[in-house]
Amino acid sequence: MEAYLQIDDQVLKWLWPLMRVSGVMLVAPIFGSAYIPIRVRAVITVILTYALLPFAKELPDAAILSPMFFLVLVRELLIGIALGFILRMVIDAAVLAGQTLAISMGLHFATVVDPQHGGTPTLSQFYVIVGSLLLVVTDAHLALVEIMANSFVALPIASSSFAPASAWLVVSFAGTMFVSGLQLALPAVAAILMVNVAFGVVSRAAPSLNLFAVGFPITIMVGFVVTLISIKNMFPVWLNATNEAFGAMLQLAGG
Repeated sequence: MEAYLQIDDQVLKWLWPLMRVSGVMLVAPIFGSAYIPIRVRAVITVILTYALLPFAKELPDAAILSPMFFLVLVRELLIGIALGFILRMVIDAAVLAGQTLAISMGLHFATVVDPQHGGTPTLSQFYVIVGSLLLVVTDAHLALVEIMANSFVALPIASSSFAPASAWLVVSFAGTMFVSGLQLALPAVAAILMVNVAFGVVSRAAPSLNLFAVGFPITIMVGFVVTLISIKNMFPVWLNATNEAFGAMLQLAGG
């Protein structure tokens, strides 16, 4: 009986932190990317759980397969998903920027099948690649691991500090996603708007001019040129969105 209890304690010591880390790995960018094989993500999850075990000191008194056991499992999984989803919305801002720009340029029909986001425009893929590289350059993936470690201290397993009101924090952060997406796409969208206004004036002066044959290539060219020029100005937007994401994650984790 004593040996069974020891095995029980060891399983729970691993399982509850594993659920929180797994929740982060399911949805967080870079770690939870669908391009990474499931087996690789599983190995990374186990390694991270082992590294974070010293931080998960306070464990609830719940037997395996008891109602309390399942409640703690679901709660830890939701905490991990909430932490990873906040950072995921920073990358989703790139998808939004690409979609907005593609519609303005007339390239919304040029889509690719993305296992992570479904059918998305090629411009969204470009913004996602740039955003992911910037996250790696700014060590956002390492900061995410640090926040997971701090969450076990500030938000112990089965503590009552993770209230349903925390869900509103995740929902309200979606506003940052929309703002960042519009900021990324705004320079090119504004340039394309001025081009369309100019073609509107030209159409009044020369009604016989085929604007579809002339305006479409020019609109695409202007959109690409302005996008390439504005790439160097993306970093402040990404840095601001990333900082707000980590601030929201710290607030969610009770830090």
